[in-house]
Amino acid sequence: MTDQNAREMPTAHSWHIPRLIIAWAVAAVIGILVTVFASGEARFAWLVFAIGLSTLVTFALQLGTAQRVGFITRVAASVAGSVLVIAVIDVVAILFP
Repeated sequence: MTDQNAREMPTAHSWHIPRLIIAWAVAAVIGILVTVFASGEARFAWLVFAIGLSTLVTFALQLGTAQRVGFITRVAASVAGSVLVIAVIDVVAILFP
């Protein structure tokens, strides 16, 4: 492996696990707020808004690292986790009204 390839490989430190957890926690809070305060057909529109807002929070958190290496992977994992968190909250709210 050359020095160029070694610099481009993401390391465990480049994942910034606390930033991922913060993004998922923000998604959970937004998802819970939408579930509690929105009802009926409007809830789905607000869930889309929640996913969009959590995506913006993810970008802000990951851009704050100022690291290019692994950026796409970190953002993808963070957004996927946020969508999963919001989906689980919504499913629980539908099953247990």
